[in-house]
Amino acid sequence: MDRIQRALDKAKEKHSTNQLTSKKTAVTTEAKTTTVDDPLQSPIDAISYTHTKVVDLSREQLESQRVIAGMYNNPQSAVFRMLRTQVLKKMRDNDWQTLAITSPTAGEGKSLVASNLAVAIAMELNQTVLLVDMDLRNPTLNKYFSLKSEVGLKDYLERDLNLQDVLINPGIKRMVILPGVGRAEDSAELLSSPKMASLVSDLKEQYDSRMIIFDVPPILQTDDVLLAANYFDATLLVLEDGKNKEAEISKSLQLLDGHNLIGTVLNKSQKPPMHQNY
Repeated sequence: MDRIQRALDKAKEKHSTNQLTSKKTAVTTEAKTTTVDDPLQSPIDAISYTHTKVVDLSREQLESQRVIAGMYNNPQSAVFRMLRTQVLKKMRDNDWQTLAITSPTAGEGKSLVASNLAVAIAMELNQTVLLVDMDLRNPTLNKYFSLKSEVGLKDYLERDLNLQDVLINPGIKRMVILPGVGRAEDSAELLSSPKMASLVSDLKEQYDSRMIIFDVPPILQTDDVLLAANYFDATLLVLEDGKNKEAEISKSLQLLDGHNLIGTVLNKSQKPPMHQNY
C-alpha cells in the first residue's frame, strides 16, 4: 500500500488524477444514480436483441466468477456501483465514450474490474454499455461471464464476419459483450489494422449514447495498449495492493501520460470500505 501511494503521489506532482477505488477499498464520492431494482432477473423487454445472440446467465453463474455488481445482497457490490458513479461523471463531464481498463502486469484483476464496472453501468436505466475483450493475447471475459463463444474479436478482424455474429447479450439489459476467443500472436498488427480502426469508429458513431469499455492487455507486458491508445477517450489503471512495485506503477503512469488517465483502482485492498456497516 505504501509503495503504491508513493508512486501515485509522485505522479500527482505532475498531473492531477482522481483516485478511484474498488473491492474492499474506501470510496469518497457519494452520488445518486437511477438504477433498476433487479437487473439480473429483469426480462429483456426495453431493448430488443433481434440480431444479437442472447445467453441468459444465472445469478449463480455470475457470482461464481465474482461478477457481483448487480447483486445488492452482496456487500462488496456497492463498491463497483460507486466506482461506476465516479467513472460516468468523469466521462460525461468530458463527453467521452470509450474507456480502456489496464494494469501494470497480469493478475491485478483488470478484467474482473472491467466486467463488474460494465454490469454496474448497465444497471442505469438511461445508459447502455458495450464490453470489448481487447486482450487478444489472453482473453478472459468468456470465463467471467461463463460464455462458450465460438468466435470473437480476433475472428472478426481476421475473417469476413458480420459484427452481429460475434456480439453477445449476457441476459443483462442494456449490456452487450464483444468477447475474445483464442490467442492472437499477432495482436499488435490486428489492433493497429484499418479494420480495427473502422470497427471502433463505427461503434462510436452507431451507438453514440453507449459507453464502450475495452479490457486491454497489461501496459508493461506488450505494446498493444499504446498502439491502440487513439481508440480510447480515457484510461483506468488497476493496481493490486501488495503486489505492484513502485517502479511498475511509476512506469505505467509514465506510459499513460497524455492519455487521459481518469483514476486508479486499488484491487484486493486490506483497508475496509467506508460503507461497510452502513
